[in-house]
Amino acid sequence: MRKTRFAAALAAAALATAALAGTASAAPSSLESASVRAEENIVHVTDANYNQVMETSKQKLVIMDFGATWCPPCQKMKPVIEKMARESGGKWLLAEVDADESKAILTKHNVKYLPTLQGIRNAADLPDSRRIGYGGANAERDLKNWINAQLAKG
Repeated sequence: MRKTRFAAALAAAALATAALAGTASAAPSSLESASVRAEENIVHVTDANYNQVMETSKQKLVIMDFGATWCPPCQKMKPVIEKMARESGGKWLLAEVDADESKAILTKHNVKYLPTLQGIRNAADLPDSRRIGYGGANAERDLKNWINAQLAKG
């Protein structure tokens, strides 16, 4: 049943995207395999769907969130950035990468520390967009400002 609801959510999001783009075409199969919680603008990135996520970066900002379940700052940031993604109105996609599941993706992006955020546009890292760590008195505000700075880059 969970897979059915997930597939239905993907299909609905794809149709909405197609309608916004002014096309009536059916959802591409690559979107269906991207494991996107489309209604929330969040995707769990794996080696299998990495290329689809990079394709998405050609339409909008993708923020790669490199983290791990054993990383306390990662777990502290996760609900905050997921909430921001849900409330973004589709301006950007949160692409979550589990460091233990997708080591090849970490290597590809030269990630050495967790958590690391990286802005991606047109399948490439945005210049000066790497953010490492999460914490401090103004962590949530600083994260929001960083995301807005990435959006301003185009």
